This record gives sequence, C-alpha cells and structure tokens, in this order.
Amino acid sequence: MASKLNRFIRDPSRHLARKIHPLLGGPHRFFLQSRMDIDPRSIWHNPEFPHGFLIPEGRRIMDLKWWDTVRRDMLVLLLRDVIVRRVRGDFAELGVYQGLTARLIHQYAPERTLHLFDTFSGFDEGEIEEPIQSGGFADTSVKAVMRTIEPRGNVIVHAGRFPATVTPEIERTEFAFVHLDADLFEPTMAGLEFFYPRVPAGGVIVMHDYNAWPGARRAVEEFFAGKREFPIPMPDKAGSAVIVKIA
Repeated sequence: MASKLNRFIRDPSRHLARKIHPLLGGPHRFFLQSRMDIDPRSIWHNPEFPHGFLIPEGRRIMDLKWWDTVRRDMLVLLLRDVIVRRVRGDFAELGVYQGLTARLIHQYAPERTLHLFDTFSGFDEGEIEEPIQSGGFADTSVKAVMRTIEPRGNVIVHAGRFPATVTPEIERTEFAFVHLDADLFEPTMAGLEFFYPRVPAGGVIVMHDYNAWPGARRAVEEFFAGKREFPIPMPDKAGSAVIVKIA
C-alpha cells in the first residue's frame, strides 16, 4: 500500500489517468496529460517509437513538480533536439533554486558540461521588484542542490551574484542550451546579454516565467526587440518562452 501511495504522490496524473480513462470510454474520453505518447512510460505509448527514440542509452527523464509536466516535456524535447542536431557547446542554468530543473537537464544529458549560476541564498531584499514566493527563494544551498542533482560528473557550480561569477574561461565558452530562471528584470537582462552572443546557430535559450513575472518578460521583450530571433511562448505553468539562435 505504501509503495502505491508513493507512486501516486510522485506522478498522480498518470495514476488517475489509468483509473479514470477506462470508465469514460466512447464520446466522453478523459485525458489528463502525464507523459507524452513517445515516452515509454506513457500508458498511450506507441511501440513504433522505441525506448531509445526519446531516451537514448545512458539518459534519464527526471520529473519536476507533478503540476509542471508540460515544462518537463518541453525541456526534454528541446534537449533531445539540441543533442540530435549536434549543436556545439556546454549547457547552463541561471537561477537554480533547489535544483529540480538542473537535475532534469543533467540526467538527460550527463555528457555535456552543465554550468549552474545562482547565489544559492535567494534574493536580497533591496533587489526585489515585485511580491515573490518562497521567502525570496532562500531555502536552498549548494550542498542541497547537488544532492538533488546526483551529478554524474560535468556539473560546475558558480555561486554568487551573476555576472560577477563569470570567469575568463566562461567568457570563452559556447552554450548549446541555456535555461534562464532569474525572475527579475536586472538578472534576466544580464543573463541574456551574456549568453546570447555565446549561443551558436541552432542553440536554444529557454526563458522561464515569461508569462508569469513582469520583470522577466520585460527583459526578454526589450532584449529581442529588433533582433532576428523572437520568443515563442509555451503553455507550461509559468509561461516559458523558447528562443532558437539564428545564424
């Protein structure tokens, strides 16, 4: 009983779908997304898409919060695309918080170096532009994040205020995939100004909270005004946006 309860807590939508779907056949079919159809763990998985199509050998898909499955799947598909197209460069995340997204990125692509930029102590009160959750995101630490990620090598932590933590070596680095989750205008703009010129053609920038935090959205809108790229809004909980670098 305990194991069934734990599975339900980890992924309730999947187990609800298994229970409810057979009861609502015919014209009243019920659908609650838990897994993409191409995910071998989906109850709707088509075996014509083999396990290695989405999850090649050595990769794992790690969950975010159970209410954030759309973003999980979006990130996995983008990571897969960058890998399949062999876009050169490291991966990076600015705004790590407790490390769930970093865990997903690293465990899916452990062969790529992942750079993590965060204060790992939350925001200073003076830099907060708007009401925020989680007490300023201070409930985190490098040690706790690394426990969450369970690194298999290739994870480099840059603790402190960005971009002060940028080293000469990082300035010479290219980034194939960047996840920006800095929430506020100033750090988001700083992240875009730093990473954008270091993303090669075909590389991807994912902007979290594009339709959730006004400061983050304003930074994206101002930065990409007049550029060839433009943010493509996503329907995940926090309203992310995806930008693919054009040559």
